[in-house]
Amino acid sequence: MIPHYFALDDDEKMAVVREQGAGNLVTARPDGTIDSTLLPVVFKDDRIMLHMSRFNEHWRQITKPTPATMIFTGAHGFVNSREYTVEVGKSVASTWDYTQVKIHGTLTVNNEPDFVREAVLALTAEWDADQAESMDERYLARATRAIVGLSMTVDRIEGKAKLSQNKLPQERERIAQTLREQGSYRALALAADIEAAPSKARRVPFLGGLKNKQAS
Repeated sequence: MIPHYFALDDDEKMAVVREQGAGNLVTARPDGTIDSTLLPVVFKDDRIMLHMSRFNEHWRQITKPTPATMIFTGAHGFVNSREYTVEVGKSVASTWDYTQVKIHGTLTVNNEPDFVREAVLALTAEWDADQAESMDERYLARATRAIVGLSMTVDRIEGKAKLSQNKLPQERERIAQTLREQGSYRALALAADIEAAPSKARRVPFLGGLKNKQAS
């Protein structure tokens, strides 16, 4: 179960997927070994359209409708517990902040030329509509022979944004500042995600049953 302060609602999950644009497609072979390929995605109705190169051995292992997961991961990084407000003499573990969405479904290989052509055009249109409209038909015919189409159902979506929402505002400010000082693309992106995420920290420490006993 995902803690409520890290859980994403359905709209937030889809926002992560669309922002990432591509995810790791993961499937298991009959012998239990795993294949994984980073692929861009296009949604059509309640399915995902995908395509990959025929040179990729991954699709050859999918001989029938197969359980699959697509993993979309945002910025992530180490968060040092030194940024937390901790009583003298006590210690708290550091952690790793991240955003990740997983789509679970059933994957099917679709080699029909019309489907492959549609998948190529739909993906291109997702990022450059003008190019999709002007794409040469002869090029498309050649490209579709070198590409395999894939279709995946969307059966379940899981999402988690662990961005220090459970920490106090001053702690979150220190975490973001430390990440910005690191200066890497990943650290800067994570700092921005942490600053954008709503703070859901308790302003008064939770005493649980102890509080009730004191009151009595």
